[in-house]
Amino acid sequence: MFGESKKNSVTLREERRPGDYRFLGVTRQKNGDLVFEGQDLGQGVRDAFGCAEYEWRWTIKAQDVEPLRQALGHRGDPLALLKKHFSGDAASGLQGFLEEHGIPFESYSRIGD
Repeated sequence: MFGESKKNSVTLREERRPGDYRFLGVTRQKNGDLVFEGQDLGQGVRDAFGCAEYEWRWTIKAQDVEPLRQALGHRGDPLALLKKHFSGDAASGLQGFLEEHGIPFESYSRIGD
């Protein structure tokens, strides 16, 4: 499909600090959708939202993966491109990038303990 990778998921961010945990991963579904799942736990979330847990999911539908690849400016596997551009601290810029480039995504989030 996109120079298929044998790996169907990558971790973009996984940080553990005393009292805090942050995770963001992306999985390519069998239908070609990309599903991003994130979770933040701990004091940083409590400071921002008044509770200790925030989780979210974004889905980029299969038909919008090619525009995502084009926005990243490269050929290749979209998971590898996402890892290259949005790993670690750069993961915080992913939503803004999607919005700036008009890449549609469905979103769900939950805040609460």
